[in-house]
Amino acid sequence: MLACISISRRLLLSLVFWANLFCVAAPVSAEAQGVPPAEGAPQAPGIPKKDDPGLFDGSSPHLEYGDFNMNEEENEDTQFFQYGRFFGLSLGLGYQSATGNRGKLYTSALPRFDARIQYWFGFNLAGDLGVFFANHSFSTGSANYDVSLIGYGFHLKYYLDVKDAAAPISFANPFLMGGIGAMSKSQTSLSSNLPDTDSTMSVDVGGGFEFPVVYKKTYMTVEALYHTQNFADTQDPTLSPDQSLLTGGFFSLMIHFMFVW
Repeated sequence: MLACISISRRLLLSLVFWANLFCVAAPVSAEAQGVPPAEGAPQAPGIPKKDDPGLFDGSSPHLEYGDFNMNEEENEDTQFFQYGRFFGLSLGLGYQSATGNRGKLYTSALPRFDARIQYWFGFNLAGDLGVFFANHSFSTGSANYDVSLIGYGFHLKYYLDVKDAAAPISFANPFLMGGIGAMSKSQTSLSSNLPDTDSTMSVDVGGGFEFPVVYKKTYMTVEALYHTQNFADTQDPTLSPDQSLLTGGFFSLMIHFMFVW
């Protein structure tokens, strides 16, 4: 009798042990098999996954490499291709005079002719290649001379940011410009018709305003530009009435009509 009781107790304890073990293992087995937990049941913390928001969503620059200004630059490029200008051809007519002691000797050149090709790097920066023609004259003693100038140059043009400025200033679209070039001078005596040629490098600085005539098609530019010079006769005092050196550069005031595409 006692043996039967002992066997029954061991069997009952074994059943309780296996029942508890099954209850503990059952949730783990269900999770391992991909069975979703019951609604409202607490979930054990796990390893963050790639698509979990907040960790690998690109909000931290220390997690993934990238150009963090890419979207802003893409928006600027898109706006430029949609609203910007690319190439332009301008023809100009205006006035040029010499400054300093050379200005006391030379008459003004009216008209002066300009032709330029312009390319825009962005909304605020452009570059142009141009050529100009101007004719001056002067007299010294009984001799009269004609002076023909041909200039070539490259300029960078910076358009000021006037988005927050008053409407008239924004409409005028002011700009600053500067560049380098070369000038060729042909000085001819009217009595002998023998030309004396010379050339020099030039530095150009100036600015102006650009008014739209037909948006993105035609513009009118008013421009003032100063050209330095170092011709060989700069150090020759014999040409000047007061025997002074022919110092000074050239100042031009031009109106351009520019055609854009």
